[in-house]
Amino acid sequence: MRNRTVAGLLALPVVALTAPLGAQEQARDTARTTPVIVTATRVPLSRGALPVAVTVITGDQLRLRGITTVADALNDLTSASVIQSGSQGAQTSLFLRGGESKYVKVLIDGVPANDPGGVYDFGSLTTDNVERIEIVRGPASVLYGADAVTGVVHVITRRGEGPQHVDISVRSGVAPRDRLASSDPDPGSLKTTDIVGGVSGSLASGAYSTAIGRHQSTGLYQLNNTYQSNVLSGRFSVSPAAGTELRFALRYTDSRFNYPTNGGGTPDSLSQFDRNAYRAEDRMVFGVEAERAFSSTLRAALSVNSSVNDGGTNDAVDAPGGNSNVSQDKIRRRGAELRVQLLPVTSTTLTLGAQIEQQDQRSQTQAAFGTFTFNSLFNASRRNEAAYIEAVVAPIDRLTATVGARYDDNEAFGTFNTGRLGVSWRALADTRLRATAGTAFREPTFTENYASGFVTGNPNLAPERTRSFDVGVEQGFLEGRVQASVTAFAQRFRNMIDYTGDTTSCGFSYCNVAEATSNGVELEGQARVAGPFWASVAATALRTRVVTPGFDSTSGGLYHKGESLIRRPQRKYDAELSYRGTGKLSATARWLHVGIRTDRDFRPFPARVVRLRGYDRIDIGADYTVRPGSSITLRVENLQNTGYQNAFNFLAPRRTVVVGARASR
Repeated sequence: MRNRTVAGLLALPVVALTAPLGAQEQARDTARTTPVIVTATRVPLSRGALPVAVTVITGDQLRLRGITTVADALNDLTSASVIQSGSQGAQTSLFLRGGESKYVKVLIDGVPANDPGGVYDFGSLTTDNVERIEIVRGPASVLYGADAVTGVVHVITRRGEGPQHVDISVRSGVAPRDRLASSDPDPGSLKTTDIVGGVSGSLASGAYSTAIGRHQSTGLYQLNNTYQSNVLSGRFSVSPAAGTELRFALRYTDSRFNYPTNGGGTPDSLSQFDRNAYRAEDRMVFGVEAERAFSSTLRAALSVNSSVNDGGTNDAVDAPGGNSNVSQDKIRRRGAELRVQLLPVTSTTLTLGAQIEQQDQRSQTQAAFGTFTFNSLFNASRRNEAAYIEAVVAPIDRLTATVGARYDDNEAFGTFNTGRLGVSWRALADTRLRATAGTAFREPTFTENYASGFVTGNPNLAPERTRSFDVGVEQGFLEGRVQASVTAFAQRFRNMIDYTGDTTSCGFSYCNVAEATSNGVELEGQARVAGPFWASVAATALRTRVVTPGFDSTSGGLYHKGESLIRRPQRKYDAELSYRGTGKLSATARWLHVGIRTDRDFRPFPARVVRLRGYDRIDIGADYTVRPGSSITLRVENLQNTGYQNAFNFLAPRRTVVVGARASR
């Protein structure tokens, strides 16, 4: 039955590059407003002119579907695998186009939010006050430097406009918990609460948008699994003079996640969980940008930004003679960028940029295993300077080409060069061809470079690097009411850093050794079916393979020659049907199928190879307007109550029913 369903969906001539249409695109039957993309080239271009693969998720789509976390929004993304190790607030990673979870650059209003080395935990990143999310698939190091290997996720805060607007939303949800053992008492229910309030509007010479949110959950386990976070976000702009604009952006998150499980996903015992382990974090990104138009052909922008992640884990002794682990990390990125754009005098837009960034990390760990104690401390910093150039050439209306190059000089690993070429050609009125080729790199993390104690960092590590190619074709039907696209991509990852407990392999615990490939095909589509009904489908076929193995040849090693990279599904499908009428009701239903994946069971030592079975999940959402400015909302996640695992031996939510209300004036 599943194969027939998938075949039927893929037979629909509704495959396209973008996400389902936004609210501004619903007013026309045969023509749509094309969104302008800023992340892909740093020059505002329509989606139809971009040579790279881009998806835009609008704030209206997020609200219609009742999505409150960026991870949930990305879960349906083509070629994306979102892995959450347990309840809301747990470690959450994104694997894009088969690359490592450290291969995606995360920007919040243009500010890099990753830790140095590409690490980013999506567990506490919410959609509060979000206007849209732009996702670029493919290498983007030429513009964004390290870690933009398989793509960029750019979260953009809502821009205020018009009279003052106040918006308040409240949601509450409930889901059954799994019984871990037949002898366990009734595990009760998971409960969630989300409260967000915001105010936005225009000023005489600018605009503002700010919001405060509170999110909490009782967790999937009965004991010590609560999560809570407080979020403050804001975006402000002011024009002190004609042709000049100052922009400010801020997002601050204070979160705490209590966890009862060990690294293998199992509670200390099925009858007595770890009662006091938690992780707390303060994350803040802040950016200021001043942009000046000197003439119709010359524009310049100067920006400064800061990203701070201050957090740690506290697992105190539960009983005399027990184990304990306390860690604290403070990681900072502070940077500045000067960008100059020469706007088209003929057919070429030229962007030149110079960047400087200072990174530092202080990490401390204190652990006790019975009578044995362990302490580790390192404090390290590094500076990176870079220059880049990219030209966007449009000699004729139907042809757009991009060519760019970048030079990085890092005081830790030296110099590095990257480049990217792309072309978009509208061969016919409804047919567009595009192709890109590029290189990218990931810098080592501070832990990989400088860790001490049981794990020894390697200060001589080189960056991981990749070569990527993709080609695509888009086809429109019925005067643009139906869109279809297919994209094929090929990537090769080299110098991959592998951990080994045997420091005699290269003298350290981390070494540049592994090599892998990731190739795939992406199908996407959308159509206006009839009247207010819209449909979209997507499918991904992915093949990852280790070409050169890592040092760890045991079953616990991550890089075994000829094997797939872990936690990447070979097949992924999703489809959505939405009703977007002009009346009081809007609704959507989405089906997701995630195929078989390999993983590791980290409970034994060494870990053993396991396979996670595929699963299907259906989510529905609805918004009903009670009166102008007030509505009630409904979201049901995992409608059929499917039991599945994203990471081996970690629980995933069962059927979750969330009801809420939203009011604005």
